[in-house]
Amino acid sequence: SMAQIAVEGPITGPVLVRETEVLWDEDGGSHRPKRREHKYFGFFDRDQGIALRADLGITKPTRYTPRHKHDCESVRYIIRGKVKYGHEVCGPGDCVYNPESVPYGPEDASVDEERVQLGLQYSGPSGIPYLHPADQKRARKELAKIGKFEKGIYIGPDGRKQDGAEAFREFLRGKELTYAPPRYNEHIVMRSENYTWKLLEGGPGVWIKHLGYFNETGPNIKLVKIDAGASTQAGVAPCQQVRYVFDGEVSYNGESYGSVSCMYFPAHVPYSGTASRTGATLFVIQLASPDGQHVPPYCLI
Repeated sequence: SMAQIAVEGPITGPVLVRETEVLWDEDGGSHRPKRREHKYFGFFDRDQGIALRADLGITKPTRYTPRHKHDCESVRYIIRGKVKYGHEVCGPGDCVYNPESVPYGPEDASVDEERVQLGLQYSGPSGIPYLHPADQKRARKELAKIGKFEKGIYIGPDGRKQDGAEAFREFLRGKELTYAPPRYNEHIVMRSENYTWKLLEGGPGVWIKHLGYFNETGPNIKLVKIDAGASTQAGVAPCQQVRYVFDGEVSYNGESYGSVSCMYFPAHVPYSGTASRTGATLFVIQLASPDGQHVPPYCLI
């Protein structure tokens, strides 16, 4: 059945979602409306503390967000199109890591007609819980009744101006937002085109670009290329793992998954090998287990 958010607990094993199984959310759950469309893959299980907003996004050139920061983190991978962050233009193959508490932007999408990107939002190393998109949407609706959102800024009933995302997070948490001390001075851009493919140990026909490993909890970010006829190994990881198939197709347990499909492997749960008949490229992000105790190995695919 089609859903606005594909996967909401309980999550007991690997979960795979095709793009065709998720509806477009035109609002994008966004406080900066009608300038972005999303398909939300999930993955949420409140009981286990799993809270990952994996998505596929299309951004219009009218989108503009002021410089702001979050009490969560995000990783983005641009498949097509360009965007300007501050003074820097990012394009296809660029991966952007926005650490918690670190201001980034302004984000200006007017440099291209359309941008297509993969995204993941999640709780950062400080462990501040990530808010469920449905709760975020509810907060925006409530806030819009008493104030108004303009170009990413929320203007409260008393005329006070504040970043829109910050406003609804405060509303939901019921208190003024506190940020963990920032670990980085700026957002980080990884130019994946400039990395070299390395053969995966023990995986003939599987190649890795190690884009970056940050903090003690991750994100551990990689591109994975599976040659035609090759397969990754079955395994079990101590960490959480999100894989996006954005080029080609893979098969998992005999089922075929094309572009864009999203796979979630929970921590400590066995998963099968990912094979490809015709070849495929995946974008992979690994994060510590929900309790933060078990961290991603440097290279386990």
